[in-house]
Amino acid sequence: MNILLTAVGKRVQLIKCLQRNAKVFGCDISGLAPAAKFVDGFFKVKKYNEEGYIEDIFNICKKEKIDFLIPLFEREFLSLCTYRKELRELGTELILSGKSIIEICNDKWKTYEFFKENNIDSPITYLKGKINKDIIYPLIIKPLDGMGSSSVFKINNEKELNFFSEYVENPILQQFIEGREYTIDTLCDLKGRVIFAIPRERIEVRSGEVTKSRTVKDENIIKAVKNLCEKLQKEALKNGENVIGPLTIQCIVDNRGKVYFIEINPRFGGGVPLSFEAGGDYGKYLGDIKNNINIETIDDFKELTMLRYDEAIYV
Repeated sequence: MNILLTAVGKRVQLIKCLQRNAKVFGCDISGLAPAAKFVDGFFKVKKYNEEGYIEDIFNICKKEKIDFLIPLFEREFLSLCTYRKELRELGTELILSGKSIIEICNDKWKTYEFFKENNIDSPITYLKGKINKDIIYPLIIKPLDGMGSSSVFKINNEKELNFFSEYVENPILQQFIEGREYTIDTLCDLKGRVIFAIPRERIEVRSGEVTKSRTVKDENIIKAVKNLCEKLQKEALKNGENVIGPLTIQCIVDNRGKVYFIEINPRFGGGVPLSFEAGGDYGKYLGDIKNNINIETIDDFKELTMLRYDEAIYV
């Protein structure tokens, strides 16, 4: 099985996890991407919005007989969705949800509207300029189409609201929920069926990426995530599409045990190696999908704690 990851950057752990079951090829706009030293083959490509980018991807898929293309960078998702049919004709399956789902996930206001329409609990969310004077602080402000935790701030009063509303580009504001934050690593098959959903508590985060985390067997969270995924799949089916591949879903659980969903990211999260180790082996199940092996839903996994550290390579 041959897998191509785009925008590999420094996703070394992810590559090593997938290499247990596949040859992993990578591409990036930079020849100095650390992950380039760990993949089975590396290709420097044009930026996602430059002419020739898609041709670069097609050429790699043809040359290396890529079975699965798994993009890692949100900005390229919609473009790649457009070429799903052409990729399939090359023998490459795009492991990415349909266009309608990408549009929901990449726009945090559309994500909130999806939550509301489907009776999924989430923090009350506001667009810039739509906040009442009697709003209760604190609030969270973030970019409408932001990635990771970049430009996410806690706002405690009107003065901070006025400042950060101008500082953060194209912002939305959310009710602040006090509680524990979780990321749920999820895998769906090509028909939108959930294979597994593994919650991990975000114990410590640095620059938007988790550095300490632990998997937890919380049936309340798992049930809520499966319900969310079912409703997301129904939305996809309206457009003749499916929810496909990895979803990284974020939620907060308050002190009463109520689950509030914050974001849905249709890609691998930075802390996903923990879920690989806990039993959510994406590579294994992608292999089963390739070989048309029936996959039972995975309900059991190990409770583990992950402690991450920096490491360097020298070239």
